[in-house]
Amino acid sequence: MMFGSIVVSGVQMIANCGYNSRNVTIASLALSIGIGFTQTPAIFKIFPELIKNVFAENCVALVFIVAMVLNIILPKEEEE
Repeated sequence: MMFGSIVVSGVQMIANCGYNSRNVTIASLALSIGIGFTQTPAIFKIFPELIKNVFAENCVALVFIVAMVLNIILPKEEEE
């Protein structure tokens, strides 16, 4: 129940921002990377212990950083 409520709240937030291709791309990539990295924690073996502790154990920090970087990098659409 709690997980479902969190997902629905997130979808509502995206809906309030508008379902344009930029917002959907940011949300999709961030969630895909977060889920993918939690399924392969061995990928963090090459990183220092601090990075492993922050990102390998909890995907929220990784998803946040990916979403923020994509928000900065991807061009905003000009309004017509």
